[in-house]
Amino acid sequence: MSPVAEMGIVEEQIEISEGVVELTVRAPEIAGLSRAGQFVHVRVSTGFDPFLRRPMSVGPCGDGRLKLIFAIRGRGTRLLAGKLPGNTVDMIGPLGRGFDHPEEGVIPLLVAGGIGVVPLLLLNEQLPVGLERDFLLGVRSRTVLTVTDSEIERRHISVATDDGSLGYRGDVVQLLARRLDELDGRKVNIYGCGPGPMLTFLKRLCQERSIPAQVSLEVPMGCGVGACQSCAVLKADRKGYLLVCQDGPVFDIDAVDLSPEALP
Repeated sequence: MSPVAEMGIVEEQIEISEGVVELTVRAPEIAGLSRAGQFVHVRVSTGFDPFLRRPMSVGPCGDGRLKLIFAIRGRGTRLLAGKLPGNTVDMIGPLGRGFDHPEEGVIPLLVAGGIGVVPLLLLNEQLPVGLERDFLLGVRSRTVLTVTDSEIERRHISVATDDGSLGYRGDVVQLLARRLDELDGRKVNIYGCGPGPMLTFLKRLCQERSIPAQVSLEVPMGCGVGACQSCAVLKADRKGYLLVCQDGPVFDIDAVDLSPEALP
């Protein structure tokens, strides 16, 4: 389906942790069309400064509302974080390719790092009710959580923290490896989103264990529709490029080069 332009209305703004904000936005058209892994292109101010829109993964949707969850990383996201109930959010979406659901009998394993949890929250909602799954989240510390404690409990999210302040002590790929050992050869599909180093280790683990995976890439974008080509990433064979905004943001993990030197 074609994306739409919609002026959403902020209904709630909360700070999940220091520098991580969640906006609940009423936007019935975009919320009704969005698939997990897709994104919206958001205008962060009413003027032309900043000029470029910001790409935001679509978070949980329902009842005509969607959630935007993001880390404040610069002036644009700081302006967006300042939106209060009743303010408007100018959005275009949904854009890009989303996640494919697993075949029958395959267990989905959702693996997120930091703010990469956002598209996986929507995937978790859109998977069939009653389907066995695991949802793993890695963050540096409890103080920089990207979901609320109530969401962790409600969605049965297993958390890994680098400092051991919550859940498993270590990174989320190590937690995934332990969970795969527990599943003892059962068929699984992995769905991942997170920072570059996490994706590098995730790809290595998937190749070692011959596990299919899809990953959502988070990279800076200009236009969001393929015209500026600022979001190009190397193909896995390094013979050409793919555009995250059009060919992704979700890719089969073997389609793109996820080595540290290749990622934006």
